[in-house]
Parts: sequence; structure tokens; C-alpha cells
Amino acid sequence: MFMFKRKWSLSDQVLLLKRLGELLEKGYSLLQAVEFLQFQLPLGKKMQLQCMIEGLKNGQSLHASFHQLMFHPEVLSYLFYAERHGDISFALQQGSVLLYKKDKYRKDMMKVMRYPMFLSFFLMIMLSVFNLILLPQFEMMYSSLRSTAPPLTEQILVAIKLLPYFIYIVFLIIIMGFSLYIFYFRKLPPTQKVKIMIRIPLMKTFLILNHSHYFSAQLSGLLHGGLSVHEALTIMMKQKYHPFFQYEAARIERQLIAGEPLQSIIDKSGYYEKELSYIITHGQANGNLANELGDYSELIIEKVEQKIKRMLFVIQPILFTCLGVVVILMYLAMIMPMFQMMNSI
Repeated sequence: MFMFKRKWSLSDQVLLLKRLGELLEKGYSLLQAVEFLQFQLPLGKKMQLQCMIEGLKNGQSLHASFHQLMFHPEVLSYLFYAERHGDISFALQQGSVLLYKKDKYRKDMMKVMRYPMFLSFFLMIMLSVFNLILLPQFEMMYSSLRSTAPPLTEQILVAIKLLPYFIYIVFLIIIMGFSLYIFYFRKLPPTQKVKIMIRIPLMKTFLILNHSHYFSAQLSGLLHGGLSVHEALTIMMKQKYHPFFQYEAARIERQLIAGEPLQSIIDKSGYYEKELSYIITHGQANGNLANELGDYSELIIEKVEQKIKRMLFVIQPILFTCLGVVVILMYLAMIMPMFQMMNSI
């Protein structure tokens, strides 16, 4: 399949998906809606949508058309399932909401990190100047006075001297981690990636929430479309946008065939929140599994939002505290030798 080199930004994807979903809801056919939106876009995107229109006319699926435009895999996954259960308008709008939140969290994180990163860079320059110029001057001063610095001053000066090395080590660890991700982690099978990530505490929390949301939202949509759990899992195995769930659906299917209840499989896996197995038990008992899974997936989104807000609320004060401690140490390192020199006169 031909793929466009230029990606759509998340905000552009959100806007197109939202508008397309709204037009379908108003009664437009898919082709009419895409043609209508095409006229409102700049030339480059207009040409891409023209290729999409031609593909749709030739029988290409909607998820494959958006895959050609290099849209986010999560949206492509939503559209893949929607084409099986029929509610494309809902999938487009739901996909746009999820992407909007992803984009918002990314921008919020950048806002939180931007100012501390600038201050960190400025402090690195100050530390370098201190270590290269001021520190040798203090050492010469003590040498000329034939005295030694008090223990506290000595400890502060040693800390200031070692701080750049500590920062360099942190940067080196980050670079090594990034290299490990690029050259090793990305090449691992999906299940092995998940098994590694689930051992990292903070990552584990969000990974489990993400799995719980994905499974409950997609299974809910397929059950609403009149499919059985077995049929829904078969479709999940066929999608290619979330490789882990290709494996996971096959694993669940095998265990269901072996006679194990769905809620028990989910509970034992360790990939989902404990509440999901309770929701499945309750939904099956009431004959309302599709609705309860859908409602639960919405609660998961709210839970993720709350956790991210709390995390952002904590990160910035910690960063500023660390920077403040460094500034105070530098100030003490400069002022204490002066006081000692004044006392010795």
C-alpha cells in the first residue's frame, strides 16, 4: 500500500475525525463527507484526501485509507472494529476524543517540563563557570591564607564540584536508555515488550489501564454489533494495529475453548485491572455485558485523566525544589568563604 511521507499532526487528525464523524451523524455518506471536508483543507492535505476518495471508490476499507494517511494506530484500531459492528460515526468521534486527550497530555507535559529544563540548562552554565573560574580562586585564597575551609564549606564545595558529573551521568543514562529502546526494545515481540514494561511501577499502572480500556471498549462495540464473545475475539485476532491484542485474543480464545470462564482468564492474566473481571461477571449475570463494558471503558478514561493530573501536579514542584537546592548550595559555596576570610582579618 502507498504511504504518504508527511504525517498529519495529532491536532489535525482530531479535527478531521471529529468533523467526519459529525457529518456521518447528519446523514452524509462516507464519500460525500470526505469530499465535503476536502475542499476546506490546504493543497497538500487536499491531494491526500483525493487519494483516499479514489481508494474508497475502489473498495478500500476506511481503516486502510486512514492507515495510508499514517493516522494514529489507536484510531485505525477503532475504525477496524467499527467496520465490523457498523457504528463508524461513533468510532470516528470517539477516536477524535482519545487523540485530543493524548495531544493535550503531551502538551501539558511539555509545559510542565519546559521552564525547569530551561533553568537546568542555565544552572549547568553557572555550575561550569563556578567550577572552572570561582572554585580555583577559592582554592588559591585558602592556599595563600595557609588555612583550610571549614568542614561544612568543604562539603558544599565538593558537592558543587561533583554535581556536573552527576548530571552528566543522568544524561548518559537517558541516552543509553533511548538507544536501548531504539536498537533492542522496539524489535522485541509485543508480548515480551509488555512483560518488560509491566515490571516498571509507573509504566505498569498506565499500561494496565490502557489494556483494560482497549479490551472493554472494543469488546463492548463488537457485542453491541450482535457478535458473540468468541466472534469478537476472532475479529480482534485479525486486526494488525495493536499486535499485543492479536496474541492476547488468541490466548483468551484458547482458554475459553478449554472451558475457563472469561472473568477468570482476565483476572489471572495480570494485564488488566481487577475491576474488569468483576464487570464481566456482573454484566454476564445481568445479561448487560456490552453496556457495562462500554461504561467501564469511559470510567477508565476518567481514571487515567486523574492520574495524569496528579502526576503533573507533583512533577513540577519536585523539579523546582531540586533546582532551588542547587542554587542555595552555589550561594553558600560563594558566601561562606567570604565570611571566613572576613573573620580571619
